[in-house]
Amino acid sequence: MLTDFDIRAKLIEKIHKENRGKHYRIIEELVICDGLARADVALANGVFHGFEIKSDHDSLERLINQIECYDKTFDKNTIVVGQKFEDRIADYIPSHWGIQVAYVNRFGTISIKKIRSTKMNKKISLYNLLDLLWNVELRSCLKENKVRGYSKKDRTGLKEMAIENIAFKLLKDYTRETLKTRTGWREDLP
Repeated sequence: MLTDFDIRAKLIEKIHKENRGKHYRIIEELVICDGLARADVALANGVFHGFEIKSDHDSLERLINQIECYDKTFDKNTIVVGQKFEDRIADYIPSHWGIQVAYVNRFGTISIKKIRSTKMNKKISLYNLLDLLWNVELRSCLKENKVRGYSKKDRTGLKEMAIENIAFKLLKDYTRETLKTRTGWREDLP
C-alpha cells in the first residue's frame, strides 16, 4: 500500500522529467480558495496544473470540496491515486480531470500510469485565482496594464479592479508567471 509520501516523490520526479529543459516551478502544498483547500502539488509551466494525491491510506471524504477549489484555480487538474481507488475514482471526478494511478511495478519500484488525459478546465474563478497574488503583485499587474486609481484600494478592491479592467487570459498568465518566478516566498522553493 502506497503512502502520500511515496506517490508524491514519484509524481514530482515524473514532473521534473517531463519538464526537463523548460522553465517551470513545482509548488507543494499550495493553499487555494483562501485556505479552504490545499493543492498537494502545483505545476506552473505553460499552464497552471493542480495535482491531488489520494494514497491507499486516504479517504475520498474531502474530495468534493477539493475538486471545487482546484477547478476555481487551475488550468488543468489531475488526480493521482493508489490502486485502492483505481476502479472507482472516475465516478467521483469531473470528466475534464486527468486520472493517474500509482503502483508498485514488477521491479519493486513505484510507477505512475495515465488512465485518462486531462483537459482544459473552463471553471476558473479569477477572484480565487487572484487570491494567490500578493498585494504588491496585484498593484504591479494593474500598473503594467495601465489601470489607474488603485493606490488606495484594499486587497478586495485590487482584485475587483483587475477583474474589471484586464482580460481573463492576461490575468491567468500573469498569476502563473508570477508564481513561477516569485522569490523570497517559501524556504522549500528555489
